[in-house]
Amino acid sequence: MGVQKELGDAVGRDIHMYSISLDGDLPEDLEEYAEDYGVQPGWTFLTGDEDLVTEIRHRLGAFDPDPIIDLDKTQHAGVVVFGDEPKGRWCVFPGQMKPTVLSRYIKRVMAL
Repeated sequence: MGVQKELGDAVGRDIHMYSISLDGDLPEDLEEYAEDYGVQPGWTFLTGDEDLVTEIRHRLGAFDPDPIIDLDKTQHAGVVVFGDEPKGRWCVFPGQMKPTVLSRYIKRVMAL
């Protein structure tokens, strides 16, 4: 939520944020989570079939190259994948970074 605040009005206009649940949460659970944390428009929480979520993770590069480790959800670290698709500029950072630091990198990659 701090990153969204740091990025301000760019979220929902220049930047679109998506959180993908790896735990098979129900859409109503994610909606409640977003409400509890005061998430504003421009940030969407997603869930879905485990195979589809795995495919999305792999396409974004958010997976462990060792398939045994990748199957073990206890080995998954929260990561933030962000990029500028038209420019082909992408980065991955630990999700535990301070919002001020993470937003600074996002702005740099997005050239905002």
